[in-house]
Amino acid sequence: MVRTADLSLESGWLGPDNSLCVRAQCCVRQADGLNINSEYNTKQETGYIGLKNHGATCYMNGLLQSLFHVGEFRKIVYSIDCDEPLGAPGKDDPAGHEGQLSKGPIGGSQGADEGEGKAPPLIQALQNVFYKLQTSDQAVDCRELMKSFGWDTMDAFTQHDVQELNRILCDRIEEQMKGGPMDGSIKRLFEGEMENYIECIDVDYKSRRNETFYDIQLNIKGERGQELRSIEESLREFTAEETLEGDNAYEAEGHGKQRAKKGIRFLTFPPVLNLQLKRFHFDLEKMDMVKLNTRFEFHKRLDLSGLAPNAGVYLLYAVVVHSGDVNSGHYYAHIRPDLEGGWLKFDDDTVTPCSEYAAVDDNYAGNDLMLWNYFERSRREIQTVQVPSRPRIHNAYMLVYIREDQAAQILMPPDPRVTNLKMVERCDRDVRLAEQRRREKVEQQLQIKIKIVFERDLCKMLGFWDHTEIPHSHTIKMGRDQHVRDLAAEVEALVDVPQINIALFSLQYRSNPRQVRFSFLPLTSTFRANIPQYTAPHFDASDPHLVVLCIAASAFDPRSLKLLPAAKSPDELSKWVDDQVILLVVKYFCPASRKIVTLGCCYIQQNDNLIAMITCGWVADRLQPYVASKDVQPIPAEAFAAGQDAGALWECWEEFSERDIQQRSVKRSFRNEQLWTGDVVVWQIASPGARTGE
Repeated sequence: MVRTADLSLESGWLGPDNSLCVRAQCCVRQADGLNINSEYNTKQETGYIGLKNHGATCYMNGLLQSLFHVGEFRKIVYSIDCDEPLGAPGKDDPAGHEGQLSKGPIGGSQGADEGEGKAPPLIQALQNVFYKLQTSDQAVDCRELMKSFGWDTMDAFTQHDVQELNRILCDRIEEQMKGGPMDGSIKRLFEGEMENYIECIDVDYKSRRNETFYDIQLNIKGERGQELRSIEESLREFTAEETLEGDNAYEAEGHGKQRAKKGIRFLTFPPVLNLQLKRFHFDLEKMDMVKLNTRFEFHKRLDLSGLAPNAGVYLLYAVVVHSGDVNSGHYYAHIRPDLEGGWLKFDDDTVTPCSEYAAVDDNYAGNDLMLWNYFERSRREIQTVQVPSRPRIHNAYMLVYIREDQAAQILMPPDPRVTNLKMVERCDRDVRLAEQRRREKVEQQLQIKIKIVFERDLCKMLGFWDHTEIPHSHTIKMGRDQHVRDLAAEVEALVDVPQINIALFSLQYRSNPRQVRFSFLPLTSTFRANIPQYTAPHFDASDPHLVVLCIAASAFDPRSLKLLPAAKSPDELSKWVDDQVILLVVKYFCPASRKIVTLGCCYIQQNDNLIAMITCGWVADRLQPYVASKDVQPIPAEAFAAGQDAGALWECWEEFSERDIQQRSVKRSFRNEQLWTGDVVVWQIASPGARTGE
């Protein structure tokens, strides 16, 4: 509050004619901020799309966007023919050339996806990304490109060096084009040349060494510790001469120690000039890496004519920004795809328009003034106190300039069909395959594949029980939330057996004992409720499915599923009561042939004795085809004609596993012998010793 006594001309609160002067403070916050909602369409609003972030890949996204919008670079990438098969190691495979990218010191941002499959060659992966950026309506996935670098999932969450990534991309492309019509085009676009020189002052002796560069690394903090304020000032320091004299004099061949001038001269600048600002600096006092947030100015026009012959004027095209500190942060890019148009902010998968101030001035760094209550200070204190401020942690990290007289040609977007029709056809084919896989994945999430097994299929199984070898006749896809009765209707249409005479059983995992057996499927249950757990031994993550056994009433022939001529009214299995009736998978072991054959599935009352399967004639009927085919020896007639005394002639074993088979009493009930639906039993003729009680 201000007291009325303080409202005077001297205090500054009153103006002429006793008008009241109001003090206000105004500062910019998030100059590039734009409130967007879920309905915002990047392509419709800006004409461009973004790149997905896969963990800490925001720096890569910013670099790729700055390269993509250089039309000449995109044309070079498109022009390369990639004939290597997918996943084959080629000469552009980083893992077989210079190794994987090294990891940088700077953190990244959030969000990750998982990718599967082999990595394509780097050039092919880059073509895929660029083509999708030009033709797609959705943010582009970069996982294939990351794999082509030799990265694994953890590398996606680790920040790598942007300068090294840029160099590797350019080197691979240049290497791929050797001997071709585009050979040297990358160098002509990005490569400049400088001269390192040492010239003696007192004698005629000079040492010169030329080297090329793809980018120039500019100091924010000078070699002597001073703060550099602009590109021009940093370039002057970069090319500043150093005098070698005294103890540091130069050893000139044939002249001994001599005073000399040492420095760097630029010979040529490339059409596309990359400037990396050295924001990250090793502090000798802290003995640690720090980020320099001091103000460093750059402008839309950069005149380099004084630094190299015919250098000319360059126009600012892209500003790659780092927001954060040395340990964590986020990258995004401001780009002018058309130098006559406005600026756009490319922030991973979001592209928004932004002002020139947001793209340029707001990224000089420096300090932002903080709001503070100066009413609590006296007039004298206000004049002398240091206004509180905080460092601006979002600032330019890499700048891309384009030579003004070549800008229109360099930025002109290429027509991929004209540049490389073969690449376009391959990319379109890949897009169609990816869309097909996406639809299949969605379908897999909504539907479930059901492998239908009939009793005649089980009869093909020989030997011990193996749930992985169960044959099936048909495959049907059903909605996961559909009911089992819907499948019963499908089966009725398939085999012409009425639904009321059908019972369905699905393969399920039992934990005690650990085994996979068939279990009754109530008609009112859904398939989702019966899908095996991920950890179940019969769950196939690559092909999720249900194995469903369809059992027809005993009045139907198990092989033809036709109603038997002399059969009475078929059982209504749709009224199955699982605690009263059980279904067993029944086998027979022939001691002579040493074969175990599957007789089929027998449903029977739980309170019946096991020997009822013999006395009712079920086992005899099912053995006939195997006896006829001589897979098993004929069974003595008395084995089936002995009535209840047949119990002395037969043995029944329950199969738990190949190594665990336990005998069951044939004169006791299924319930008392603890046999349940899905159990596997094996019958055999009792050995002579067992018949006599030995």
